[in-house]
Amino acid sequence: MPRSPTESHAQIIRQINLTLEGPVAEVMAQLVPELKKLPRRGVLEHVLDNPELLDRCFKAFRSNIEHFRALLVDQQNVPVEQADALLACGRSLEDVVAMVVRTHAKRHFRKRLDGDTRSLKAGNRPPKPRSESGGGLMERLVRLFTAAQAAPMPQRSRSEVLYDAFKEHLLHDWQVPLVQEYSTLSPQLVRRLGKRILDYKVPEDIRRLKENPNELPVPSTRPDAIPTFLLSPKARADAAKTAAAKGKPIGLTPTGGDPAQPVHMVKPVEEAKADTSDKRARLAEVLTPDQKRLRAAAFTMILLDPAVRSVLPNSEQTVRITGLLAEMGGLPAKMLVGELGLRTDQLAVTALTLHDQLGEVMFRRSFGVPGNLDYVGKFIERAKAAGITQQTPLAEIVAFITKMFVGMKKPPPSTPRAVVT
Repeated sequence: MPRSPTESHAQIIRQINLTLEGPVAEVMAQLVPELKKLPRRGVLEHVLDNPELLDRCFKAFRSNIEHFRALLVDQQNVPVEQADALLACGRSLEDVVAMVVRTHAKRHFRKRLDGDTRSLKAGNRPPKPRSESGGGLMERLVRLFTAAQAAPMPQRSRSEVLYDAFKEHLLHDWQVPLVQEYSTLSPQLVRRLGKRILDYKVPEDIRRLKENPNELPVPSTRPDAIPTFLLSPKARADAAKTAAAKGKPIGLTPTGGDPAQPVHMVKPVEEAKADTSDKRARLAEVLTPDQKRLRAAAFTMILLDPAVRSVLPNSEQTVRITGLLAEMGGLPAKMLVGELGLRTDQLAVTALTLHDQLGEVMFRRSFGVPGNLDYVGKFIERAKAAGITQQTPLAEIVAFITKMFVGMKKPPPSTPRAVVT
């Protein structure tokens, strides 16, 4: 008799747990000596409860992948070459990693928010209470009906609410050191961020999110991009395209990481040093003290640069175009700098070209205070697809924006208002 989907899922989870606590733990013990001191039957739970140890295990796995080749095989015992390929257990490497990270997060959330230390292995769910049995059909129906009427719906715990908000975004092993900080965030903030929570990759970023949830911080830069081990076909094609466009070879390092991250490039030492200089705009200098909008005075010298003026619309109106920069909100500016790495001159040209193409009303609505962050996000996606980066010439940025909004009917400007200073 074929198994039900629930039984099949439970069987897969059991097989994964047995593999993690058996063959994987045996290999891992040779790489992480601390595991040798733990009883075999309790090693998985101990690792899942210890974020530092779990992080070391993930790093050991990525750095010594050749030790695990015999376990990374499909149902035909053929070694897999991609992170999303199905293993013999019926799940991919990506799935197993996400399962472990989610289980660790669920355990930590329960312990911190509910004071609950019950056992939870990878992928396991708390057992549901069995329904009462016995009695005739009518008696059982009456008992079930009475219980449904009398028993209130069980209240969901704080950890369950937070875990449900996070669940679909707990995917990568590099998130393990962040779980402790994740547990301090509100479910409302996590739901509002959605997949953008993955932009924040260091604990300090998560702390800044908690301290000021209404003013989303710009994610810290990660010059040491997380290298990959197994690339999906799409990721491999994207990486090859990026490398070809930049004229640089692709080289996989022996260590690996988040399969969703771009492939780590092998570069000469001199070139790697040159790449470490990040010239993105300093937000503390270009934003007003309350960080709600751009500080026009910060761009005075930039707008006097002939290279900048040559690409600006209405460049002869120096005073007016300087004032227009104050129309851009702080959050849209942070997103542009954080996502595209724009320099100060690029930020000024982007803002003024957008204002010229969209018109005053639409610009204020989309890129003003507070702005339409979904609209800004879509603009950034288009810009990334067009290859806009910190190295893009100003004229190319203008051409991209102009082409993007060509033919757009601009609403008439509003009547000038007196400004109280």
